[in-house]
Amino acid sequence: MQTREITPKEKIDTSISIPGSKSYANRALVIAALAKGETILSNVPSCDDVKYMIEAIKLLGAKVVRTSPTQINITSPEQLHYDGEIDVGGAGTTMRFLTSLISLGVGNVTLTGNARMCERPIEDLVQALNTNIDGTIIAKNKTDKGERCPPLKINSLGLKGGVIKLEGDTSSQYLTSIILCAPKAKKEVKVEIIGELTSKPFVDMTIDVMKEFGVEVINNNYENFIVPKTNYNPREYFIESDSSGVSYFLAAAAILGGKIRINNINPNSAQGDIHFIEILEKMGCKTTKGENYLELESTGELNGIEIDMNSMIDTVQTLAVIASVAKGTTKITNVANLKVKETNRIAALKNELTKCGISVEAGDDYLIIEGGKPKGVTISTYDDHRMAMSFAVLGLKVPGVKIENHTCVTKSFPEFWELFESL
Repeated sequence: MQTREITPKEKIDTSISIPGSKSYANRALVIAALAKGETILSNVPSCDDVKYMIEAIKLLGAKVVRTSPTQINITSPEQLHYDGEIDVGGAGTTMRFLTSLISLGVGNVTLTGNARMCERPIEDLVQALNTNIDGTIIAKNKTDKGERCPPLKINSLGLKGGVIKLEGDTSSQYLTSIILCAPKAKKEVKVEIIGELTSKPFVDMTIDVMKEFGVEVINNNYENFIVPKTNYNPREYFIESDSSGVSYFLAAAAILGGKIRINNINPNSAQGDIHFIEILEKMGCKTTKGENYLELESTGELNGIEIDMNSMIDTVQTLAVIASVAKGTTKITNVANLKVKETNRIAALKNELTKCGISVEAGDDYLIIEGGKPKGVTISTYDDHRMAMSFAVLGLKVPGVKIENHTCVTKSFPEFWELFESL
């Protein structure tokens, strides 16, 4: 297994730009496969999750032409169709979004992924769709707790529409999957959320993209969502820069001290992680939001905080690493869905920070981290891109930090190490 040692730095004074968001890109790709005509997407990231989605919609019949490294033209087919297997590797968004897309009446498809993907529960989405499709979805694997997981065997002639009831507390991607495809159901769809919906900003992002392609979703206080039966309008669409990726570079300046400017980023983005900079402000940094940039200045002296991170779930690992060098205690709450990500991120953070000599208390939905003086160790990444990137930040301050399987960053941010070295 390849290991990368991080070289500590004294201070940061730089500006960078971040590639496009995989979250926006995969939503736009699903829509492009359903829109009647040609859609042109620019600033498309080259990460694994997006590559798997592109290959999947090509199998389903979409014509995809890459006109530059970051631009692709997608022409939707008259009817999506495929009989066979589609492998999405470790791409969680791709797995969830394709489940509904294929349910629109593609054919007989086995949807599978890597070993970890076949351990990640998808039962809530499968149950919701099975009540509404003309056909069946069978989840073939089970977790130790009996939760259903991929591979999925999908045989469907379409979504009926009407009311779909969905559990809301496991993953917002299930809701996104359904409402992205709902305009092509046989009648108007109303999704009723059971319990509290998690990760609401990701749903806001979905509704934002759908609106750009001509579909207006009615959001009734995140309790139910009404999606009309209509057509998406093909168009030219620019993929926003990825605010989750921004967090690692803001964190680097925060813990080292100095100044960083992130260019070509929308400070008013629907991406929840855009607000990570406000967390750093609470910890002691000075921040500025410009028209298309973010800027952060830090003395390197940070204070612990208590914060609900449910709306910024993909930046919890970044915050946990910052907390390990901050003064005092940081309590991170309402993050139960971290357990069903690329790895159990609550357990992984406790394991690796403890190895670094940091005191961590981990519960079912929280982490309590006592700031201190971490020591340099070899960090296990659990094949989780965000473990690699967040602990790389620690290595800028702490000598001796090595990242195992550092190439796992290709899942979301293949340019990460090149940009990281540029600091």
